[in-house]
Amino acid sequence: MSEYRKQLFAGFLGILYLIAGVAAFIALISPEIEIFEPLGISGDPATGFVSVVIGLTLIFGYRELSKGIHEGVAYLHVGIALALVFGLIWLLSTGAGFVTIALFEGEEIALEMIREAIVPQFYLAIIALFGFIAWGREFSAGLLRD
Repeated sequence: MSEYRKQLFAGFLGILYLIAGVAAFIALISPEIEIFEPLGISGDPATGFVSVVIGLTLIFGYRELSKGIHEGVAYLHVGIALALVFGLIWLLSTGAGFVTIALFEGEEIALEMIREAIVPQFYLAIIALFGFIAWGREFSAGLLRD
């Protein structure tokens, strides 16, 4: 049953990351499309590329797990790790920007600024965090194994 949950999680999160990545490329090519704006998706090619790579890693994990190959768990763990690392990078970068604005520019941080800072790297990393919490011991045991 646990393998089935991992398979569903990898497929679900992989599809979400792929959608976010492809949407970033669409927003880059056609910036007049405003449908992505409420989701925090901008036309940033680096963000789109990273999201597609994470999504494909998770989709490969889904594919392997659906075939009954246990090594698909490695793709799941790497996809979760990538999502958490890039989510943390986004969090540190955005936090540094807010600190700079508050300390050196003397501006107040408005609610609109916070809303604009909530991007797929943040909310998808939160979903990945739930996967890490669920399977974190298994993940870290694999790292410590000789």
